[in-house]
Amino acid sequence: MRPYAQLLWALTALFAIRVISQPLALVIDFKWLPRFESWHSGVLPYPLLVAAQLFILAWLAIIAHRVSHNTVKPNRTSGRFLMAIGAVYAATMVTRLVLGATVLRDDRWFASPVPTIFHLGLASYLFTFGHLHARHG
Repeated sequence: MRPYAQLLWALTALFAIRVISQPLALVIDFKWLPRFESWHSGVLPYPLLVAAQLFILAWLAIIAHRVSHNTVKPNRTSGRFLMAIGAVYAATMVTRLVLGATVLRDDRWFASPVPTIFHLGLASYLFTFGHLHARHG
């Protein structure tokens, strides 16, 4: 389970960087840090987005902690479900990236690559946690 825990913690850390970076971009102007507006697609008001992100971050950390301490009881059916959700989520985000770079580049939701890339990280988390369940269930 150790490799799963390490990967889940790494994906949790990447999401934490995302949560921290957007407000940081508001107060610090680094060349390598995208502007504040680049971090979200505008679907949710920023305060609601932050609340949702903090909830997701807590959930990711709890799951990674449980995997680290072997307190997860793997279930093959849950694993297959999580892997399927992760795969559909990832495919949706890849489609979003492609459409946003081409025919829908004028639509803010599609043309916002930064949040889409972090959504791919969340999809990877679901797929990884699902793989743990499917393989060890």
